[in-house]
Amino acid sequence: ADKGKIVFKRSSKWWFSEGGVHFEDGSSLEAEVVVLATGFDGKQKLKSIIPDPFRSLLEFPSGSMPLYRGTINPLIPNMAFVGYIESVSNLHTAEIRCKWLSRLADEEFKLPSMEKMLDQTTQEMEIMKRSTRFYKRSCISTFSINHTDEICKEMGWNSWRKNNWISEAFTPYNSRDYNEEEKK
Repeated sequence: ADKGKIVFKRSSKWWFSEGGVHFEDGSSLEAEVVVLATGFDGKQKLKSIIPDPFRSLLEFPSGSMPLYRGTINPLIPNMAFVGYIESVSNLHTAEIRCKWLSRLADEEFKLPSMEKMLDQTTQEMEIMKRSTRFYKRSCISTFSINHTDEICKEMGWNSWRKNNWISEAFTPYNSRDYNEEEKK
């Protein structure tokens, strides 16, 4: 793959085009990937920049954003959200989701049907609603290990990340356990 370059551009008004992004000052930027670093109050900023009809898909009545694997909304094409859902292990969760998204973009695995993704997302939101007071903020802390296991399985990885069952049962996971290169 060709190596690209990263260009930073700050603008309060911009819009997507077929080949990239156009800005209010008349300039444009060709881009295959656009990263929006929304910072504080990200949900409100996303609502202001994502066009209709997709804007209405950002939030369920519960207040949380419906995202499959905490990363994509199956109804919004070519857009992913990393680091959006809160977790007790936020860095670990964001890291495994980045690995998942990278492998998805490289077509190393296929997503399930849209119906299955929406069903999975709805089930997770119901679990959050019943099991934590943080569900309005999309917190997955109550099932983050299961969430990570499912992501591993979808990528074709073994969800057991330790060398033996004793470690698997009694040793907490850390980021090194998810370095697939070391597991080969």
